[in-house]
Amino acid sequence: MKDIEKGQNLEITVNELVEEYSWLIAESSVQSIKKHGKMQTKTKTSVKAQLKEKFDSVEYVAGAGRRKAKFTLNNYNGNKEVYERENKGGRPSLDWTNELLVIRELINQEVAWNDEQFYKGFTVSQLLNKMLGFDKYTVVAIVEDEVQNHDIFTSSGNVNDEDGLKETVNCLISNQRHIYMAKIEEELSKTNHKINYFASNRNNIDVEKYEEYMIFKKEVETKIKAENEKIRDKRTKAYREGLNIKNLPKYKNEHKEIEIAVKEKFGFKYAYRQFTVFDEIEVEGEGDIDKVRENYFNRIMKNANSSQSKYKQTEEIKYSEKPFYRLVHAGLYVEVMESIFSKLVNFESKTESNTVDVVDNSVGEDDEAYQEFLFNVQQYESVQEEHDYFYNQDDYVDVERILYEMENTLSDEEYEERYNQMVNDI
Repeated sequence: MKDIEKGQNLEITVNELVEEYSWLIAESSVQSIKKHGKMQTKTKTSVKAQLKEKFDSVEYVAGAGRRKAKFTLNNYNGNKEVYERENKGGRPSLDWTNELLVIRELINQEVAWNDEQFYKGFTVSQLLNKMLGFDKYTVVAIVEDEVQNHDIFTSSGNVNDEDGLKETVNCLISNQRHIYMAKIEEELSKTNHKINYFASNRNNIDVEKYEEYMIFKKEVETKIKAENEKIRDKRTKAYREGLNIKNLPKYKNEHKEIEIAVKEKFGFKYAYRQFTVFDEIEVEGEGDIDKVRENYFNRIMKNANSSQSKYKQTEEIKYSEKPFYRLVHAGLYVEVMESIFSKLVNFESKTESNTVDVVDNSVGEDDEAYQEFLFNVQQYESVQEEHDYFYNQDDYVDVERILYEMENTLSDEEYEERYNQMVNDI
């Protein structure tokens, strides 16, 4: 990293900013640029705001042809403080104090008590499932029940309603999931732990192979995202001009494309991590797990209400529409999402106390066969759960960008395009 003297001027490329002067901007911005291979519009706006905290004037010159994008920075003021996003009178910052307490308590439940104990470790996804009180199987069961009992589905006779509703629910889950995963990752980074790496065929792999896999996956992901952005631009332009978009190229399924490319190169479909934590971490206070789930439910419903507000109700229900559109056009989207998520977050907590109970992890010396059985079951569950979410498991999470997008909602056309992208294979 290079230092700067007070009063100094700089003319640096984006790559130089990331590689040599990354301390000038927030780590989230650095990782966002690395992830996408360029500065997206929102990141560029954020980076300029950060640089203006340290320079009298900031000018961005876009790249063209062989010319690389660069910043012209004048008169460094000596400010070495980490940039913090200003709250410009909007909603107050979210308070994650209780969530962090619960995360720490859940991590402490997973501590391997001694070297002789048979211990499988855990994934970030598994810890999140415990925190929220549901997993993918719970989602499937509750969605199936909703489709079988709500008139808007029983009257349609559409065999794809269950898959369509599940995708709609998973869209809302994904909107919140990244932030919760980031919080868990942050707390895990403070522990004394080791990480084991596995491939989808359940074989151990070394960290070098895992890192190679992650780099390759990022490259494929970046390529597919760029191709999908071009397709999106064409479809959005046609949509706004009132043209038929059915004959235009459709979005590529990012997850399938990555899986195929990874399989061809490595011989397995995906890789994942398992954590083993050796020492308990200090918890200053007592976490309320029911409050965590209540907060999660409220955030989900805020998203659902925002989505519903973008659509006008129609006089009659079109049963040929996909579940999302059928629900918002009927004015039932919030009602159905409330029904589903209230069951999800209370699925286990109805029979639990509001605090996180300590689990006895001791195992008898004569229980080797039972230990092996438990290991096989837990290992299988770990692989299955990680498979569902592995695409986001190790991605850096730009929380600042996520919060910005939550506060600056999409237009109807953009929302429809994004939704279509996620469900076009149904």
